[in-house]
Amino acid sequence: MATSRQTLTVILSPAADEDLLGIWGEGSEHTETYEGFLKSGLNALATNYAEGKDVDGIPECRYITLKRMRKGGHFVIYEVDELLGAVNILRIFHTRMDVRGNTRMDVRSRLDR
Repeated sequence: MATSRQTLTVILSPAADEDLLGIWGEGSEHTETYEGFLKSGLNALATNYAEGKDVDGIPECRYITLKRMRKGGHFVIYEVDELLGAVNILRIFHTRMDVRGNTRMDVRSRLDR
């Protein structure tokens, strides 16, 4: 018997929203199709949130990798709050970036507020 998974609301943090604006601002010919690809991947987290991997050293955070080609792609860092029914997208980093270091800084800054 399969268990049904709760559908959560996907929420972009202000930092993740800025990350997306930076990606769209790269302005290449594939921007429009890549934008659709990323939005689709983010929206899929509403039901596929459990498929992400743990971020080492940050137990409350998970990540997925969205890639369309062999090279490049983006890490989506998020946390799940099933009580509030939300997947909180914290950051979206290019795969060349230091995910752990940047995520630790973001998590610490939120906890310090």
